[in-house]
Amino acid sequence: MKSLRFRLALAYMLVVTLTVASVLGIGRWLLEVRLIRGIDFLNHAEFQEIQNRIVDRGVLIPRSELLQRISEHSVIDAPLYFFQVSKQNGNVIFRSDNLKDAVLPNPPGNKTAWSCSVPPFGSMRAGSYVVGDLNIEIATSTKNIDALFSDYFQVSLVLIGFVVIFGLIWGFWMSRLALSPIRSIQRTARRISANNLGERIAVDEGEGEIGDLKRLLNQMFDRLESSFDRLWRFAGDASHELKTPLILIRLQSERLLLHSNLSAPDKEAVQQQLENINRLNTVIEKLLFLAKSEVGAISLNLQTQPTQPVIAGFAEDAQVLCEDRQVIFRLVENDDLRPAFNSTLIRQVLLNLVTNALNALPSGGEIGLSSRLHSSNWEIILEDSGPGLPAHRLKEVFEPFVRVDQGASQDQDAGSGLGLAICRRIINLHGGSIRLENRVDQGGLRAIVEIPLTR
Repeated sequence: MKSLRFRLALAYMLVVTLTVASVLGIGRWLLEVRLIRGIDFLNHAEFQEIQNRIVDRGVLIPRSELLQRISEHSVIDAPLYFFQVSKQNGNVIFRSDNLKDAVLPNPPGNKTAWSCSVPPFGSMRAGSYVVGDLNIEIATSTKNIDALFSDYFQVSLVLIGFVVIFGLIWGFWMSRLALSPIRSIQRTARRISANNLGERIAVDEGEGEIGDLKRLLNQMFDRLESSFDRLWRFAGDASHELKTPLILIRLQSERLLLHSNLSAPDKEAVQQQLENINRLNTVIEKLLFLAKSEVGAISLNLQTQPTQPVIAGFAEDAQVLCEDRQVIFRLVENDDLRPAFNSTLIRQVLLNLVTNALNALPSGGEIGLSSRLHSSNWEIILEDSGPGLPAHRLKEVFEPFVRVDQGASQDQDAGSGLGLAICRRIINLHGGSIRLENRVDQGGLRAIVEIPLTR
């Protein structure tokens, strides 16, 4: 479907072209009417001259002398006029020498002036005048008028061509000018997201309907921001309030295990209860972190420090995790860079990514970690040899509570669907970006984290 700008430019061009074509068409018609009337006037004036020759004191002269005088007059005006005299019954009794063998046609109906075509002379304008029992017909060639209108048509086509071209150019410029407020709204609306709800569309006085639209959108963004704030504050408050009773339940369960003579099935049930409490605590901690990050309640405490020891230390821990799952872990690259970052949060991001990779890998799988300089960014790449993800899910897995079927994982309930959402939030707080892509060199998934070296 064509863009609104193209359609507006096309509509503008069509309106201008049709207007110019209509003006040219009406102008041609008016010009033709005026020229035909002018020829009719000249034919009538020519008849007046002939009438003065053949009428003496109101009496028509004898026919022989009449034809002689008309013949003499036709010789004088032969370059401009054609003459023919016929009886009332249509028999032609005189034709001017310039007609040669041609005969002027009879007038159609009761018309006294008409247009006709007389071979080999072409188009003519003729007039019929009654004198006594004779019809005197005078005709004038309209070849010059036809040539004029042919030139007029060609000039009109060239003019319409220029109108089409300049109409499109002017239409695109006008449509761009008219749609510039809409593009401004689009640019601002694209920047407004869950992570940037405070920005608003600038409204200028005197913008009319566009200003009303901007104010309406700003009011909608105000409501969205208020709803998001209430949502995340509720999540944060609820998570905080749930922690205390969960701690008490955990303490009571641990006391039962330590100081009660429980049967083996009861001890197993209490142990499972503790595991579920730990998992619930983890989910609450993650929700609390997301809620705090959304309302700006997290202090990053960024420090400019070398990346090499942080990555090397994490690689040792990741090696232990992978060995426990019988997965091969390799540290591919570890450049020595010095960006500003929070080492604890970055380790959390890496741990979440490795954990997700382990959940997707079977025994014998491989994980590779690279830390390097790329386009003034600290780039961290984590690759695995797992099954990868469908292309349409590569972005949605960063949304809270979105989970992916981990085909190789034995513990399907281990994930909460919050790990990648937290990873994205941490990296965004560092001013960077994170994305997933399927590997093209072989099967598997690649997580790419980019953090600017300078902020």
